[in-house]
Amino acid sequence: MRRKLKVHHKIFIGLFLGIIVGYILNLMGGINNQLINDRILPLFQFFGDLFFRLIRMIVVPLVFFSIIDAVVSLGDPKKLRGIGIKTIVFFLAGGLIAVSIGLLLANIIQPGSGFTMPGEVTQVEMRELPGMYATILNLIPSNPFESLASGEMMQVITFSILIGIALLMIGPASDSVRRAVATLSQAMFKIIEIILNFIPYGVFGLMAVAITRFGLAIFGPVLKFILVDYAASLVMILVVYSLVLKLIAKVSVRQFWRYAFESFLIAFSTCTSAAALPVAMKNSRRMGIPKQVGNFVLPLGATANMNGTCIYFGIIVVFASQLYGVPLSFGQQVMLAITATLLSVGAAATPQIGLVISITLLSSMGLPLEATALVAGVYRIIDQIHTGTNSVGDLVFATAIAEMEGVLDHDLFDNFESAPDELDDDNLLALEETLATRES
Repeated sequence: MRRKLKVHHKIFIGLFLGIIVGYILNLMGGINNQLINDRILPLFQFFGDLFFRLIRMIVVPLVFFSIIDAVVSLGDPKKLRGIGIKTIVFFLAGGLIAVSIGLLLANIIQPGSGFTMPGEVTQVEMRELPGMYATILNLIPSNPFESLASGEMMQVITFSILIGIALLMIGPASDSVRRAVATLSQAMFKIIEIILNFIPYGVFGLMAVAITRFGLAIFGPVLKFILVDYAASLVMILVVYSLVLKLIAKVSVRQFWRYAFESFLIAFSTCTSAAALPVAMKNSRRMGIPKQVGNFVLPLGATANMNGTCIYFGIIVVFASQLYGVPLSFGQQVMLAITATLLSVGAAATPQIGLVISITLLSSMGLPLEATALVAGVYRIIDQIHTGTNSVGDLVFATAIAEMEGVLDHDLFDNFESAPDELDDDNLLALEETLATRES
């Protein structure tokens, strides 16, 4: 019998076909060719826009219902406190480590050396942390329905957690609502199964458009910057994440990647953690991560766990300082690490968000914004590894937290080949009953 291609295989094919087709179109004139610019690129862009529209359609209700379901499935508000504290600690620690890696490699390799920029900067003025109180207040929605409609993810997450806690406090009287939420959460995953069929076409369209417009020449002027960025991200993935998996989660790194590669590839191709979130949540069940952990950590991580973006923040500031010949002191770089970590919390899981936030960061450091112009044209290329690092980090931390809570099913995790491609309701119920029995 012919073996059916899995979704991640199709995505991989779409990614490389997009690069090949985009390169050919670029050689034929790219956007300067009227036929390509007016006829072909709009079609490819439509594939990408259709994919993003489907993802945007499902992400908010998926996060809303899955987090409520995750909180009420805990059965005890005290358990939420344990998981919540561990999640916040992992996210903040991961961000600090990530930006530190970016700073270290940027200082060693010096990606800004060899470039000349017009203008001079005589002093870098460290200013107060921008918008700390506003950032905290922004976690709480003034109108939950407006937040749901506009996709303010951190506000949606806060509101969802509060609803879940309230349902737990109500007790048995809320059982009917809990069952309805659980059913709606399952319905969101069924919609995900439908959307997955469109991902390879969206990936193809996005890559074809990017390469057609910029060509391989985009790697030239800032190749050094790109190499530093990718090197730092790979250190985070291959070293830091592997240590967390081995020492804290106590699982096989190789086995983990058999589950995580699909969501990594989606994040890498689309430059949005929101696109990879549904697949990561689906695969987390097969990894033996119960929903009370996976459905809580992963949606929160898609917004608040931005390790790859933190790496970029560290590199872009050092890059800008080197362009203008302005050294950064150790104390200034420490403040940069803290600022970058806090700025990354609450960043929307959408493409280009790191580029936007980096402008705020450079302004807070007193550096000119022109440095962002050099990387803006190639930002999609580096944002791919940022987003992949972010997405994998969510799964790494969810696995570690599940192990620390004593609910990670190692038997299911270790038996990748015997696990069904998609756990049905009976599989999930059996898994959750096993974990509940083990915990009790």
